[in-house]
Amino acid sequence: MAKTPGRKILFPTRIALLLVLPSLLLYVFFNTWPMIFSIGIAFTNAQEKNLLPNPKRVADLENAIACATLLRDNPDYRVDVSELIKRSHDLLNRTMLYLEEIKRLFDSGADVLDVPTHLYEGVYRSTFALRRIREGFMKYLNCTELGYMTSLDLIPRDALESMDRLMTLGGYFATPSAFSRGELYNYTLVGINLTRRLLGYIAKLEHDYEGYMNSFIESARRELENLELRFAGLENFKRLFTDPRFYNSLYKTLLFVATSVPLKVGLGVLLALFYSSDLVIGRRALRALLLAPWAIPFLLSAMTWKFLFLPNGQLGLAFNLDINRDEWHAFLVYNLFETWLAYPFVMTVTMGALRGVPKDIIEASYIDGAGAFCRFRRIVLPQIWRPVAVATILTTGASLQAFLVPLTINGAGPSGYVCIPYLGCKAGWLNEMLIVFGYNRVMIDREYAYAATMYIVVVVIILVYVAAWFKVMRKTQVR
Repeated sequence: MAKTPGRKILFPTRIALLLVLPSLLLYVFFNTWPMIFSIGIAFTNAQEKNLLPNPKRVADLENAIACATLLRDNPDYRVDVSELIKRSHDLLNRTMLYLEEIKRLFDSGADVLDVPTHLYEGVYRSTFALRRIREGFMKYLNCTELGYMTSLDLIPRDALESMDRLMTLGGYFATPSAFSRGELYNYTLVGINLTRRLLGYIAKLEHDYEGYMNSFIESARRELENLELRFAGLENFKRLFTDPRFYNSLYKTLLFVATSVPLKVGLGVLLALFYSSDLVIGRRALRALLLAPWAIPFLLSAMTWKFLFLPNGQLGLAFNLDINRDEWHAFLVYNLFETWLAYPFVMTVTMGALRGVPKDIIEASYIDGAGAFCRFRRIVLPQIWRPVAVATILTTGASLQAFLVPLTINGAGPSGYVCIPYLGCKAGWLNEMLIVFGYNRVMIDREYAYAATMYIVVVVIILVYVAAWFKVMRKTQVR
């Protein structure tokens, strides 16, 4: 008996598994990870600055806190700083006395040469001596000099700038005859203001040095805490459900679904019925032309529609529309553009379903004298209901996630105040759909956790919608 040849194995099972399993794992990962990540982020305080904090900024704050703690607690540094503060206070007080005396003489009508020379010299010498004070501050209150590399300043920059300006101003009093009375008087007033500002800063250090350092440390610690990603519980959800902009976005999204879906489905079904008739000459070529919205790149279509409906565009002028200022004009254009984009899909699905309608039933209805509407309602519609319902479900889901249409037409504008009873008013975009609302919170406000919270709500809305459709279809025995 001849031996039956074994079955030829084209692909070993082991190799097939090695090829298929990684693909399945990658598919599951890339479909589940975004949702898991969004859910995790929604319960935190994630923002741009703490989601991926700048390591240099964190090191700056930590070093600044360590530096200020050292200056506060080390007795040797406190003694040195106290002596520096006392010298600064005495020097600035002398400068103020000289400047106020010069101002008093000018106010009494004295000219530049009538003011005693020792007053000018006193201002010049005291401001020149301020250089050593500034060097002392840079030595004793400079974290970099103490070995703590940080860009934060223990001394406010405006205090150092005031010292520099006062020293420059003091040089003018070395040669008072080179200036007019008005110029020197203005210099005197500016010097008094700068000296008064510096005395206020010095007084703060002199009377409460430890409190000043504690305030600096607390401020740096608060900023450091803001750079830490923390669990926020339901705070983002509470904020979302009390935000007037969210309810306006929800309202505009649901309204857009209610208006755009009937337009898309109605136009698609009507065109499919019309071009399925044998009485239409050249219907194949016309049907191909009607699929143009699918063939044209979205961005080109969006720019065309935008320029047509701008206030100075052809259709904007013809119908007196202003999509940049009137929210309902813009909303109307959204619906028209969405219909233009989606009707080819509904038309194609409906035409495919119409090919399955038995011709003998249609012919029998003609013989029985049934009208066009009666034939459609009693014969055609029950035959094409299932594919049209699926197309409606899909296009409704697209409308619930409307994003590119409002964003490209006018950025979901115009802008204005969104007011909701009992929640108050808030500035925002009047035509922000839900997805655009989340997008703006990420791209404009950089609030990632808040945007993730909103997207979770959108997913819940879509799941409720899909569940409701399945229930309706089961009740109507659609399989």
